[in-house]
Amino acid sequence: MRDEVVADLEWAAEYWPDLIEMRIPGTRRPWRQTELTPEVIAERDERDRIERFERSRLSLGASPAPLDISVLQTVLDLLVQADDLAAQVADLLGYEELPPPGPGEMDARPYLLFVARRVLDVGDELFVEHVARIARTMVDRVAHSLCMVYTGQALDVECPWCHQPDAWRVRELPGGQVAIVCESSVVCEPPTREVGTWWGGRPVWPIQDWERLARHIQAAEERAA
Repeated sequence: MRDEVVADLEWAAEYWPDLIEMRIPGTRRPWRQTELTPEVIAERDERDRIERFERSRLSLGASPAPLDISVLQTVLDLLVQADDLAAQVADLLGYEELPPPGPGEMDARPYLLFVARRVLDVGDELFVEHVARIARTMVDRVAHSLCMVYTGQALDVECPWCHQPDAWRVRELPGGQVAIVCESSVVCEPPTREVGTWWGGRPVWPIQDWERLARHIQAAEERAA
């Protein structure tokens, strides 16, 4: 579990600059493949039409915000959590606490990496579980803000182990864990070292494993070519 905590914290730190950029409305999100039904498209278009009307110069009430409020709230929440975790780890291990972020400072990476590099030295298992829960929540919130998650999304790839096309789907599993699940119609049994975890007898890869998965896909495509 401790290695997973470190991986989650390092993942959140790696994507923190992207999260900061997402505060600006209109910033390009990572591309994602979606499957939209005509009903969903119509609902989305109607919602956008209403929003454009409500935000026109002739409408009363709020005007367009200079920042994406939901992303900004995520940034602030995670920054406070990272600062608190770093202070708790420093207190447990007898380290000097990192200075708190100053006015206008929104870089959580020093605190995330401080915890990632020292949580393995903490002997209190209950505290490590506490850090693990927060770190997993951080990963999920960052991923959602970056539009890296579309639950139910089918991935247009062939599983390198069961060799079934379109078998991988993004799922939000119990506990809020976001992961890729191989939902192949045949038994898929990757080597144990290659599987993040299992769910319902199917191999599962949490977000922090996705880059490794991409390398497997690339290697399989190169072999096929």
